[in-house]
Amino acid sequence: MNVSGKYISVTYDGVQYQLCNQRCRDWTHPYEYQGNGSMLTNAGCGIFAIANAACYLGGERVIPEELADFSCACGGRGDDGTDRPALLAAMQEKGLAEKYGFRYEFDGLRNDLDTLHAHLMNGGAALCNLRVGHIVALVGGRIAPDGEKQVLAADPYSESAEPKVIDAVRECVPGSEVISPIPNARGERAKGYLCSYALFWASLSTVRDFNLLHRIFPRK
Repeated sequence: MNVSGKYISVTYDGVQYQLCNQRCRDWTHPYEYQGNGSMLTNAGCGIFAIANAACYLGGERVIPEELADFSCACGGRGDDGTDRPALLAAMQEKGLAEKYGFRYEFDGLRNDLDTLHAHLMNGGAALCNLRVGHIVALVGGRIAPDGEKQVLAADPYSESAEPKVIDAVRECVPGSEVISPIPNARGERAKGYLCSYALFWASLSTVRDFNLLHRIFPRK
């Protein structure tokens, strides 16, 4: 049972977001590594994060299935998910980055949080980890009244309530709710439903291993 569909549309602070909802089980397109049978719904967070970032940066809408095929063909699909530097480098070299409204300057995986926050405050975006093993897009930055630097996460798996993330969450954006079933022990039917958010503010301090994406087209 899918309670929320493949996309979540929300307007926030004057920007319209069309966010991919990885929790939707309709994402059945293959995203395999050496024939492991993976699909976008269980392995495509890197693909969806790029789509969310590109939506913010204002280029052409990313078709996740097409980007997944490109990733597998260019070496962007690895044994633990999406190899962001490899995929982004291929996208830049083949013109896909420009098509989708951004450029990648081969930043690699960075951990300079002040550089990241300044980049977001200036209208850029980034791909990052808020917890090990899951990729999200960052699409904004702000400084809270108490001086804390914060980032706006566009999370394809809407992990605002994830135990390893929740302590860093500062504010969830209304309208980005995702309702998904919680399966029972045998996985046969829902024993309840989880409400989480695809767009939320989090502390900058929790961000790890990020790649900067620079806008080349005006945001629509």
